[in-house]
Amino acid sequence: MNEIFENFSKYSKIPIGIVSILGTLIIGAIVIRIITTIVHRMLIKSSMDPSSYVAIIRAIRILLWILVGLSAVTAAGINPSPYIAVLASAGAALALALKDSLSNVAGGIIILFTHPFSKGDEIVVEDVSGIVDYIDIMTTKMHTFSNQDITIPNSKMVNSIIINRTKNDLVRVDCKFAVSYNSDLEKVKILLNNIVKDGDILLDSPAPVIGVRDYEESAIVWDMMVWTRTENRFKAKYYLGEQVKAVFQKNGIEIPYPHVDVRIEGEQESEK
Repeated sequence: MNEIFENFSKYSKIPIGIVSILGTLIIGAIVIRIITTIVHRMLIKSSMDPSSYVAIIRAIRILLWILVGLSAVTAAGINPSPYIAVLASAGAALALALKDSLSNVAGGIIILFTHPFSKGDEIVVEDVSGIVDYIDIMTTKMHTFSNQDITIPNSKMVNSIIINRTKNDLVRVDCKFAVSYNSDLEKVKILLNNIVKDGDILLDSPAPVIGVRDYEESAIVWDMMVWTRTENRFKAKYYLGEQVKAVFQKNGIEIPYPHVDVRIEGEQESEK
């Protein structure tokens, strides 16, 4: 390889040091591209979560570029030892200056090993909800249901409470419905149970929970807690809301709404 660089330098009249550095960088870039492509194909065939691919490939690319840089310096006939010592000394100061960034990198490593979520999971982090796209070295990328991008530092992901809404196959859908005080409670309960039985996307096991939740000023509030498959959770909620209204209306069950009685006392006094 050195002979090739020397011949090129001789005919191009470019200093051998510059030729060696440029040649090593070009060859290194080609090799890095080949290696990262192979790694990406291996990751696809593996059982690893797809959300971790970006972080792993990026970390490998950084390490390979460091090796290529050292090789380029060596190929130019420069002893890299003094530079490595200087970089090591500067590394401590750089680590202090970039401690937040390093904590994000550490957080990314923790996420890759603990797997609190996977690509495509719907998660909630400090009241921010979204669907996971991928885990990068320093951040986790997500998007909302309205397709807005979300970027969260990995250190915050590690140090926050994460709610994973789609990790399990089954999920419970909780609804509340109100009926008037003159309603037959037994009839209401039978109607709500029939709605669950007639729903194809609703499950009999685990058993649904249906009962009176509270007595408010103008209504009796019922709880309706029904299980469904996670992918059907939105459909189940909409189905319950629509069916309860239709069934109550068909069977004469009143759904109360706020009433306001207005009395005009001034007119009564004037009549006297």
